[in-house]
Amino acid sequence: MKVKISYFYNIRFFKPYQIPVSTACYDPRWYYSKGVVKDKNGVYNGIRMELLHADAESANCSLDCKDDPATCTFLTVYRDQLRKTNFQEVYNWLQQLADNVQNLEGFEEEPEVVLMVYEAPDNKCSERGPLIDWFKENGYDLEELKVEK
Repeated sequence: MKVKISYFYNIRFFKPYQIPVSTACYDPRWYYSKGVVKDKNGVYNGIRMELLHADAESANCSLDCKDDPATCTFLTVYRDQLRKTNFQEVYNWLQQLADNVQNLEGFEEEPEVVLMVYEAPDNKCSERGPLIDWFKENGYDLEELKVEK
């Protein structure tokens, strides 16, 4: 299994072996409103990872951060939250998800679990940075998923 990161817009370009997992407190309506379902491309939508959701009280970027992650209260709180989260528990959950979907769907490709955030990669005020840093602190390089548009 590979673990990557991307944003919700890109799901339309995913292949069935790319399994989106929301890390957002509030998913887009189209992603989760029907529960876990496959889209027209055979990609599961609606899978969420509660352990990686930001604490609901701090889920909004503070307006005074001026797009500087170092001054963003939300990102500071989220980094602290991740440091208190058991990485091995998260990784095991993702591995089990990848194995289950691969067994259910029978695809031959190595599963790619893709952690989903709202913001595009060029947005500095995103939980993407803390997630990438947290994975790196735990010995895993979390790369941006490259999609074919």
